[in-house]
Amino acid sequence: MDPLMLLFLLIAGLTGADSVSSVRRVTVQSGGSVTIPCLYEDRHKDHVKYWCRGIDWRSCTTIVRTDSPQKKDDVSIRDDPDQRVFTVTMNNLKIENDDIYWCSVEISGDFDDGVSVNLSVSDGSPELSVDKQEVNALEGDSIGVQCRYGDRSSEMKWCKIGGSCVSGNSGRLDGRPVEIRDDKVNKVFSVTMWGLERKDTGWYWCNDGYQQIPVHITVNQPRSNRWEQVLDAVLKAGTGVFYLSCTIIALQLHWSSCRKRGSNQREEEGGANTNHGS
Repeated sequence: MDPLMLLFLLIAGLTGADSVSSVRRVTVQSGGSVTIPCLYEDRHKDHVKYWCRGIDWRSCTTIVRTDSPQKKDDVSIRDDPDQRVFTVTMNNLKIENDDIYWCSVEISGDFDDGVSVNLSVSDGSPELSVDKQEVNALEGDSIGVQCRYGDRSSEMKWCKIGGSCVSGNSGRLDGRPVEIRDDKVNKVFSVTMWGLERKDTGWYWCNDGYQQIPVHITVNQPRSNRWEQVLDAVLKAGTGVFYLSCTIIALQLHWSSCRKRGSNQREEEGGANTNHGS
């Protein structure tokens, strides 16, 4: 890489690094797609986020924004304030898309916050890849992710974005047991996470010491639990309807009783008046 570019990246890495974070280097095969997660601090929840291109952050060209445009050609952006992350998806990547990009947060009256992402697009297989970036699992189950790598000198790691990393044969990531198998012959780094909980939903990455590839894991409730919740809601709704029906019936009976007593009273008063007249 050009020394000037490295200097820019070093300077840029020192600005905004504490408030915005992401993967730093990603390689994608030409014709493929990638989703880049950009994490930010809680104080940026209501700010506009944007994705721009260019070596110099302060003169980069904005491509998409969370206000408008949220989609331009094959690039789209989506913000999830609850998880404090916005994601950028780039489809149908071409060699000419190879460049420096920026996860950026717009701040009125001040310098914006951001972090650079070095996106490389190759004709051949990328040096680090996964079969799919989206992985779904049920609560209590396990998931497996296979990270395929090329030539490398550093130890492979499995990390949670914004958290810690696990390497070696096993470990724990935010309290979750992790088992790792590194098949050096086939160059496949396999990660298994056990006993998943819904709080484990989030962005992770494979890291070969130089490049990263992000993976999003979604942990869902088992279907039986969801049906139990639906049944519980139906029962609660049915109980409410039952009490409402009883109340309406009681009011109707009370109203009918009052009307009947009033009618009897009028008849008695009418009879008394007739006798008095005689």
